[in-house]
Amino acid sequence: MNNAMLAAIRRHARSGDTERAWQLFADGGFEGERRNANILSLKGRLIKDRALKAPAGERSALLRAAGDAYLDSATITPATYPLINAATIALLSDDRPRAETLAHRVLAMLESGGYQAETPYWLGATRAEAWLLLGRIVDARGALAEAVRRAPQAWEDHASTLRHFRLILEKLGEPTDWLRTYQPPSSLHFSGIIHVAPDAGEASARIGAAIDAVKPGFAFGALAAGADIMVAEILLDRGVDLHIVLPSLTSAFRRDSVGQFGAAWEGRFDAVLAAAGTVEEIGDLDRVSEAGIFMGDEMAMGLAIRHAHVLESSASALRIGDGARLRGRGLDDAWTRQGLAIHAVPLDRDSRRAVGALPAFTREALVAVPYGHAVAAELAAAGARVDRLGSHTIASFADPVAAVRAALASGRDTNMPLGIAYMAFNPDMPMRDRAEQAVHIAGAVHPGSISVSRSTALALTLEAPDLRCENFGHIATPQGDIALSIIASS
Repeated sequence: MNNAMLAAIRRHARSGDTERAWQLFADGGFEGERRNANILSLKGRLIKDRALKAPAGERSALLRAAGDAYLDSATITPATYPLINAATIALLSDDRPRAETLAHRVLAMLESGGYQAETPYWLGATRAEAWLLLGRIVDARGALAEAVRRAPQAWEDHASTLRHFRLILEKLGEPTDWLRTYQPPSSLHFSGIIHVAPDAGEASARIGAAIDAVKPGFAFGALAAGADIMVAEILLDRGVDLHIVLPSLTSAFRRDSVGQFGAAWEGRFDAVLAAAGTVEEIGDLDRVSEAGIFMGDEMAMGLAIRHAHVLESSASALRIGDGARLRGRGLDDAWTRQGLAIHAVPLDRDSRRAVGALPAFTREALVAVPYGHAVAAELAAAGARVDRLGSHTIASFADPVAAVRAALASGRDTNMPLGIAYMAFNPDMPMRDRAEQAVHIAGAVHPGSISVSRSTALALTLEAPDLRCENFGHIATPQGDIALSIIASS
């Protein structure tokens, strides 16, 4: 049994990357397993996840298959996890008597102590779910409160429980508003002005008050001298999990957006960068540019939304000073269209300092299609500029959402892989160097799939949430590793 592969499959499943998890499971030869309880339980989980994302006409058969896998697992090894999942699936399949019978079995197992070892949180949450399936809401709420008390920061576990509870309550026709009590902390996207005096104590106090009002647990943004660094420092002081997205190479950002404002900012930048949970950079850019900043904002905002979805939580934004940069380019409009809040903190610029205009550079989304295929002509008709690179046609769009929608419309009925790479770049960069990334992406997944770069997927998360993306691993190329996503079937 390949334990490392099974662990990777579980990680993908927890992150919501259902299609990738299932492909790894099938490729690993686990689909036909009949005697290993852990593999059968994982199979049930993966099929259940696929069922909940599947069209209505396919859902019933998938739910039955998931329930069977869970019950097969529970038959081999006495464990509460597969049994409670089988019970919930029975309810979702409109078999409430069976759901209640299985829920009673779970409670009896918990009382007897004759079950496979599990964490205190999961045992409590399982008891709560069994009570919920039996319609005993008050008992369920009490058991869930006790489970959360035992593991107050097990955010992914809490999120999994909340997803199940919401499905059950909706099926029973019961209110779900009380679940908000147990919702993990929110995710925050932050952005602020760069011209701020380093000793602006009143500004720090206002920023701190705004953060305390939102109470985020996770935050995503850049780290320019000024408001960005001030926000990041306060977030770290509050124990927030900080994730930095830089619009260029880190060395270029430190030079262009920090160093020119003084050594004091450089020291603060270095300290925050070292304390951040993750740091992501747009590695093809050796200068900070308008195009890079736009893409960095898109990516950080998409990350905040995606993280909130994974944790069954919420996302909000914090804007320090003049927010016209984001509003004028439509990013905050895309944010609010998803019903997400924006909190503004007024802050004046430091008039003693000025900085020259940034280079504009360029953004584009490139679609790679096998040369000579009819899809290339359809993409051109959709407004793309078309070039040739070896055995591929490269269709260039100014906007990643337009590129993906055109690819879906043109390639929907073909058994051909399409690859889309979205990037900010210096116009001096040759087309061949830009297009090779799209070609590599096109060759990375099965025919009939549309695979996209990470930057494309995060832009879609912000600007086109109906185009659902899932992470699909990495590929190694001569230009470095590329993180992939696929446009998931709806």
